[in-house]
Amino acid sequence: MVPCKIATVVVIGGMPTIQLTDLAAMRLEAISFFAAVVLLASWSVQGLWNYLRIDFPQLPKLTYKRALAMVVLWGFVFVLVLTMISGARELMTPGAWKQDGLIYRLTGEGPLPMRSRNEDR
Repeated sequence: MVPCKIATVVVIGGMPTIQLTDLAAMRLEAISFFAAVVLLASWSVQGLWNYLRIDFPQLPKLTYKRALAMVVLWGFVFVLVLTMISGARELMTPGAWKQDGLIYRLTGEGPLPMRSRNEDR
């Protein structure tokens, strides 16, 4: 009989795990929270709309899918309007806002006197 060499191998039991970086975990939490708020808002809109059908029978019944589409569409409209407001702010006060990273801050210079504004025109 010939002796066999048996190699000892360390085996890790269980399933492999995926670990996210801290930044990725925070982003995932933010996206999950946003998605939960959108879904909850859609459910609320559907419930309120269908509750109004009691007093206004001419309103059609709103499904969850259409309520979700309505909430997302109104979200896009609000983003568009807020973007237009921030653009108008810059057009009305040129040079008053300076980009500081991802946000804009006032430059710190006071408003120009009326005389120099008129001279610049």
